[in-house]
Amino acid sequence: MFDDPFALIFEDESHSESEDREQILGYCYRNRLLLVSFTQRGDIVRIISARVAVTLERKKYEAYQR
Repeated sequence: MFDDPFALIFEDESHSESEDREQILGYCYRNRLLLVSFTQRGDIVRIISARVAVTLERKKYEAYQR
């Protein structure tokens, strides 16, 4: 999903106390809409969690594409 040109990236404010965390909402290579929490340390991306997007997140992604 990091290659999804329409992916949404936003700050994960509720979990960014000790490090800057972000979330990305986009399609992976298996054509699944995922929500991934991650942090970047230099050139390395550390994935904290990943899951299939829920209905509200899917609607947010689709609304952004219009």
